Amino acid sequence: MYPRFRHTIALVALLSSASLLHAHEAHVHGVGKLDVVLDGQALSLHLDSPLVNLVGFEHAANSAKDKAAVQAMTRTLRGTGTGAVFVASPSAECKLSGVKLESAALDPALLGEPAAAKPAAQAGHDGHADLDADFTFRCAHPERLQKIEVRLFDTFKGFNSIDVQLVTGKRQGAAKLTPAANSIAVP
Repeated sequence: MYPRFRHTIALVALLSSASLLHAHEAHVHGVGKLDVVLDGQALSLHLDSPLVNLVGFEHAANSAKDKAAVQAMTRTLRGTGTGAVFVASPSAECKLSGVKLESAALDPALLGEPAAAKPAAQAGHDGHADLDADFTFRCAHPERLQKIEVRLFDTFKGFNSIDVQLVTGKRQGAAKLTPAANSIAVP
């Protein structure tokens, strides 16, 4: 087996087990979970957050006000709003190449996703809806990536903390981010 392929399998296995752990943890308002993987030039971030942290509610967006809140969140998370929510070390030259947003409580069209992506449980969630967001970056110089600033606290006032799991070719680690300490070290 090629060493690079073996490394990628290990990263996928670790994140899969982390995702299973997250799935069994309690839904806590104010707290988000962020998985970060750097594999070669690919930087992947997976955010799992109670929807209330991002838009202030956890139900389907039926009113014009709720739809506007979801659309504003979507623009911001997709990088078309007033600034990026994840800022990598500039010398690493990481460019956002993809965003996927999903919530059982929200219409995929409001999230900028194709209608075919509609989750089966949309109408029947338990009242504690989450948003799952995947962000993919391509880094021209991944060896220069020293930190990632997480600006979710500035943009979405519902966050009190974010639990981070990090996997790179050099290390694995965990951290807790807060509004006062919002950067992930990626040596």
